[in-house]
Amino acid sequence: MFNPPEFNLLRSPGKVSLPFSMTRALELYAGDCVTFILHKENIILVKASQNVFKKDVFATGLTQILDNVNRITIPLKIREKLNLKKPEITLEIRQIRGAIVMREHREGAADNGEEVRSILKKVEDESENLIIYKEVGSTGEIMLSEFIIKTLKLETNSIMQFFLRKEELILKEYQVKYDCPHDSFYTGQSRKFDSKGRLVIAKKLRDVLNISTGDIVKIELNNEEITLSKCTQPVGI
Repeated sequence: MFNPPEFNLLRSPGKVSLPFSMTRALELYAGDCVTFILHKENIILVKASQNVFKKDVFATGLTQILDNVNRITIPLKIREKLNLKKPEITLEIRQIRGAIVMREHREGAADNGEEVRSILKKVEDESENLIIYKEVGSTGEIMLSEFIIKTLKLETNSIMQFFLRKEELILKEYQVKYDCPHDSFYTGQSRKFDSKGRLVIAKKLRDVLNISTGDIVKIELNNEEITLSKCTQPVGI
């Protein structure tokens, strides 16, 4: 059985009060950082950790601080994606496993507990590689927050070199003298993270990988190697 939901208004500019009983049960306190996972209409809040980046889990990498009156701000990008920009929307808020789950309240909506539970089981699986899903912007950029960049064991001012291997790119920090990863070749392309954490994939490489604006790419960290490829399977949104 799942705990019954509580209901609170989403107020401008995207703030919602979380039930104290739920945040205390999850040991979330004022000043703690939480990150957002999207699954269909569900916004899943968990303590900020690299463990959220798993296969089939659409972890946004966006983080917010729980304020001193137990409110959290839902980032604008999430509100836009879920059409939560109308004034004073009522949110249904539940505690499921080690997370707080929110969605717009609709009378007669199907129970979301089992689906969310399956996503959280994946998050708790420590055996999986670190995988990040990101949407490609209009100029070929992918947005990586400082939290994600550090999770990938990179620096925010890194220059990345691109190596091509079959249908994926390998990303390596710039070195004057480089070693090609196994079965790959250097593309001659390199890009630096800008001040907002954006990394541009050159059009020539996007064409090779058949990546277009709005596509989702998968970034995987496996044994210190970072690979990027087009995602052809849905990831829960």
